[in-house]
Amino acid sequence: MRVSWRFSADGRYAACLAADRGEVFRPEVWDFTGPGAVVRPLASACDAGTQISPLGGERALLCRNDDGRHRISLVTSSTETTLTAGRGPRVHLAGGTGETGDTGDLVTGDAVYRVTGDGLRRLADLPPGASGPGVVLAPRLLGLTRPGAPGPVVLDLADGSWELMPGAVTGARVLAGGLVGMPPDQAPELRWRGRPVLPGLAGQVTALGGDDRRIALRVERGPRSRLAIYTPSTGEVVEPAIPHGTLGGAAAFDGEVVRVPFSSPGAPGSVLSVGPGGVRLDR
Repeated sequence: MRVSWRFSADGRYAACLAADRGEVFRPEVWDFTGPGAVVRPLASACDAGTQISPLGGERALLCRNDDGRHRISLVTSSTETTLTAGRGPRVHLAGGTGETGDTGDLVTGDAVYRVTGDGLRRLADLPPGASGPGVVLAPRLLGLTRPGAPGPVVLDLADGSWELMPGAVTGARVLAGGLVGMPPDQAPELRWRGRPVLPGLAGQVTALGGDDRRIALRVERGPRSRLAIYTPSTGEVVEPAIPHGTLGGAAAFDGEVVRVPFSSPGAPGSVLSVGPGGVRLDR
């Protein structure tokens, strides 16, 4: 079993928690930089609620929250090193921004921080009412949901300023790739920069991840998942052919290739790489 998948911003690495039946979860990193995926088990034991984020090479970040305490650590194939720990609000790994230096990963809690080798470096205060892990929209822009106030909002990490996303309303949520999910009483369900999108896409749609051009979507139709690639600038939706199975809750683009966790009876806990050259299944 593999759970809690997350990809790097460039789609070249992934991390997850893996466990055989009845065993504890242990972190893994997946490296897609070569001709085939390389899976590397890492040190440490985790529970299913541990957050994980991949770094380059044989490294990942772990984030644990337990009874008002949090701990963020760097884990490799042989060691786990605590970077920061303390009491306070629940903290979330928001993922990498694609920038070089430090780890690039963002953390949200009582404010927004960047993880460094020396711990956390404060970047900006949270906008009033904002909470949750946030969605990286660009190297310096973070989308955040405000459960009890009009939103979502976009936070500029360079200067701490923020503004409402177009069409913001109370109960709206920022989703992967910058889509906005509207409250249940407002249709259509999904919007992009304030305008309704994807009204003709049949099935239950979940945003998995995106880059500056495209958004990967999981479309549930009966017992199987379909993959859809949506280009907001043109409105184009492409559904590439993939094997029968179930897609996971994350995705990332590596150039023209999109990667997404995949599971089927014959290939549990695997990753699909879908691109112009076809489909590759790594497990």
